[in-house]
Amino acid sequence: MKQLRFLALALLAAWNFSCDKDSGKGEDITKEGELPNGTEISGDISKNTLLKKGNTYTLRGGVHVTNGATLTIEEGVTVKAITNSKTDFANTAYLLVEPGSKIHAVGTANAPIVFTSNAATPAPQDWGGIILCGKAPINPQGGTAPSEMGSGVVYGGNEPNDNSGTLKYVRVEYTGKKQDASKEHNGFTFEGVGNGTTLEYLAVYKGADDGIEFFGGTVNLKYAVVVGAQDDLFDWTYGWSGKGQYWVGIQGNDVADRGIEADNNGDNNALSPLSSPLLSNITLVGSTEAKTNDNPDAATDADKGKTIGLKLRAGTGGKMYNFVVYGFNHGVDIQHDITVDNALKDKLIFANSDLFGPNPFKSSLSSLVQSVFFKNAVTVGAGSKPSYMNGYIGTSTEGAVNPSTLDAYFTGGQFKGAVETGRNWVSEGTWARLQ
Repeated sequence: MKQLRFLALALLAAWNFSCDKDSGKGEDITKEGELPNGTEISGDISKNTLLKKGNTYTLRGGVHVTNGATLTIEEGVTVKAITNSKTDFANTAYLLVEPGSKIHAVGTANAPIVFTSNAATPAPQDWGGIILCGKAPINPQGGTAPSEMGSGVVYGGNEPNDNSGTLKYVRVEYTGKKQDASKEHNGFTFEGVGNGTTLEYLAVYKGADDGIEFFGGTVNLKYAVVVGAQDDLFDWTYGWSGKGQYWVGIQGNDVADRGIEADNNGDNNALSPLSSPLLSNITLVGSTEAKTNDNPDAATDADKGKTIGLKLRAGTGGKMYNFVVYGFNHGVDIQHDITVDNALKDKLIFANSDLFGPNPFKSSLSSLVQSVFFKNAVTVGAGSKPSYMNGYIGTSTEGAVNPSTLDAYFTGGQFKGAVETGRNWVSEGTWARLQ
């Protein structure tokens, strides 16, 4: 009888272990290895962890990759963030990679990695987004800063070649939930990320805040699509000095703000390292119908008519080539004395590009500033768009520069714009979403 009772208890314990293992309870991941299909992920990932090809997982609350661990995500994985009330800041779902840890998320064009909402009717602000934190230089005093989203996480340092891993063919949807009453998540946020990190083919669809934002660092980004961001399509601050090529940004007609918002440091515009990215082949498509409001939920028709293609302020530098910018209510806005001085000293330029729309400049800048900011072969047109553009598709060789002559990072090709008519890399596969 004792043997039978012992056997029954052993079988019951084994059954409970099996159920716990497969139930996806979402406890901190402290054991190395592959997570079963359907696992609910929450807490810290402190051991090397694998999300297996084709599986679906859920994300609950803030999840940090920490303790030097690497999170590997294979192609075709879907992660559904668990939504909650917009005012329930404490339980906002997001994924953050801490300094010294890594993410290796590599999808393919036809089997991308997708982070989305688990809501029956998904919408912007359903969850937070993806944040990478690294050890590359930033310009706040002391060279480090607390993460906007990760409580207790400090990023920045003196390692420009720092490596936070790889993101390739990754899409995030319905991001932008608030972390507290004043801070919203972006689709992708890169805080002090170094150029040892690889970022390629990133897509953001309908986020409530910025699509992609860089807080300092040196990381580069090639091939990116942002659609329907309710704040800025792309954003940088804190001394970002990376490179970017082949970006497409498309505003929605509901709520939107800027194509690019660029700062150096809002507290002290003169801090170094200077925000000085080198960018080429970027297409920004604006909306004249969208409402612009810091709180998208409060936007009304009175907020229409304010979209801006490029808002350059707070001492930013940057060199921009082969851009096509059209469809915004205003083209370029340059703010603050140090930003203007950067333009006068060739630290901030817009060259070999096309800018179309009814108001090329939002504010009245001197003809001198305009002449030095607009460099070689810039066409400023009053029409609604360049004749060669069909939505986001279209390029022009007239006045373009071959970016490979500017820096070895760039792929060669002498044309303005991001997407050639004969090679629509946005629609190659299912990795990017336009509607």
